[in-house]
Amino acid sequence: MVVGGDATVSGGTTSLGNILVKDTEVSSVATKNLIVVGGSCINSAAAALVGGTKCGASWTEATGVGQGQFLIKGYADSTLTTGLALLVAGYDADDTVKATTYLTNKVVDTSKALKGTSSTLVAVEIEEA
Repeated sequence: MVVGGDATVSGGTTSLGNILVKDTEVSSVATKNLIVVGGSCINSAAAALVGGTKCGASWTEATGVGQGQFLIKGYADSTLTTGLALLVAGYDADDTVKATTYLTNKVVDTSKALKGTSSTLVAVEIEEA
């Protein structure tokens, strides 16, 4: 669940249909809030958020996220969308899985950047989206 700003959460379920959009199709949802999953080394939408294709040491330099870590960070202003873009990415695929598990099971403040090492614990970095 992702909660931001004036959002409210209530019980029940809503069928959203097919909401998966590939990074190469992101322009088709440029007015929607986006959850971008995966690092900039493999995902061009993530690359747009972090300032280019970053892999390994350059990913760590750009994000502060190293081996065994992940990042969940909201971007209020981006070239991807007029809405909020939320980056959910790890140093590698296993770390990205931890990030998605955390996002799925916890309430996330999208105005802060979160850095974590497990699917249950994160540290809040004081940074506005």
